[in-house]
Amino acid sequence: MSQYIYNLGLLFNEIAIKNSQKPAFKKLDGSIIPYKEIHKKSNQIARFLITKCIVKGNVVAIFNDKSIDAYSIMIACLKLGVTYTNLDTNSPVDRINKMIDISRPATFFTNTRNFAKLIESKYDNTCIIDYSTSEFSETIASFSVELPNETLNVTGNLPAYLMFTSGSTGFPKGVVITHANVLNFIGWARSTYQITEDDVFTNINPLHFDNSVFDFYSSLFTGACMIPVTEDVTKNPRKLFELLNPLNPTIWFSVPSMLVYALKLRAINEGDLSFLRIVSFGGEGFPKNQLRNLWTLWGSRVTFLNVYGPTECTCICSSHKVTQKDIDKDELLPLGPMASNFGHLIIGAQGVSVDDNEIGELCITGPNVGLGYFNNPVKTNEVFVQNPLILTHRDIIYKSGDLVRYDACENLLYFCGRKDNQIKRMGYRIELEEIENALGALPYIEENAVVYIKTDDTNGRIIACLRSGIVDESKIISDLEKIVPSYMLPNEVKFYEHLPKNQNGKIDRLQLKNEFEG
Repeated sequence: MSQYIYNLGLLFNEIAIKNSQKPAFKKLDGSIIPYKEIHKKSNQIARFLITKCIVKGNVVAIFNDKSIDAYSIMIACLKLGVTYTNLDTNSPVDRINKMIDISRPATFFTNTRNFAKLIESKYDNTCIIDYSTSEFSETIASFSVELPNETLNVTGNLPAYLMFTSGSTGFPKGVVITHANVLNFIGWARSTYQITEDDVFTNINPLHFDNSVFDFYSSLFTGACMIPVTEDVTKNPRKLFELLNPLNPTIWFSVPSMLVYALKLRAINEGDLSFLRIVSFGGEGFPKNQLRNLWTLWGSRVTFLNVYGPTECTCICSSHKVTQKDIDKDELLPLGPMASNFGHLIIGAQGVSVDDNEIGELCITGPNVGLGYFNNPVKTNEVFVQNPLILTHRDIIYKSGDLVRYDACENLLYFCGRKDNQIKRMGYRIELEEIENALGALPYIEENAVVYIKTDDTNGRIIACLRSGIVDESKIISDLEKIVPSYMLPNEVKFYEHLPKNQNGKIDRLQLKNEFEG
């Protein structure tokens, strides 16, 4: 690189100049958007933000539709040291309001007028910009295309983005990830995936979901190309592959659920995505029978990578290259060795590190560990803590809550469960307490508990156990849908005259789980 790169704006500036004529995006309609266009537009949007008094350290919220303008807004924020957060337009209004209350954005970018009205009614003095209008395009076009001087003043410890994840108190948590965190992540991705400027990434993951960090930064910040895929397209897997085939993607990353859905619908053919060289998946376990089906179709020509990483540690912190030996075994895939520039401890119940192959909580350290939770020092201090083995200096570790064991001979980590009430569903991390809090907000619910019953190594069902003034399951689900996103909705509801209690008078969730598992 020709200059010292210490923030993401400078990195994109260098990548975009070097690859100005090369495609940054391939759209599903076959059109190509070169780097020079994204660089120009993001510089203009950055200068526009300056006129709106948006400065380093502010938060900008984006209702992101995966348009070229929306990606350019993200990059513009990075160039100014402004923190962006992508919000899910499909989330219930109450949950979005909680995210807004936590992040306190100085500006909203939206292309959905209903959301603009919602925000206007609650936040009178907030700047709201509809980036889908011709007026916005005309305004942006009037600004200089040069990189703003403010980019030079963005330090590596500034937050790059907030990524919201489920919270046990009923409030989502906004994970703070810095420029330095992401620069380390990009270096790891470039090395691990052997990324070149000829690579073409799929961006199937929603931009409010942590997996999208890999898609966005591993492609546009290395000189590779990305194919934006909207949610409506992913709902028809055969159509998805038909649209992707002529675009020749080389790297795919998604939750296993996406691939399993396509496999069950027989939507994947052996000859699909013939240029593909890596299929990467993470966020949940991949059911072995379905993984074998995919291996049969693509295993002879594609490398499969199983990856693991909490949102709090910049998306990915370990990876495992799948082998025939893994396919032949019935158990879940290993998480892999810890990635370069990461460290880990496995802490047992007594707060000390465990021996080889013993189960304990995975605690992660290194320069990819985020700053904590935005506007939430209590939760931050619970899980971002001092390394108990280091007494001489500050060394923050993230307590993941994941139970693992480490085989030193194989240099592999194996997932063994959770130590709390958190589950993974469709790749999303869910605190069951958030569903319980939402149910408790319904006026007719007198008492509730939510349990998760595993049906196999990778799947399970969420069961809401209720004492309720209303015994209409469809109404309860309909009302709950207004509070939590669809991936948190229970699979079934069971009504009780009295929920079982333990000796302390608390709801006995263990008894409830035993009832459904028995």
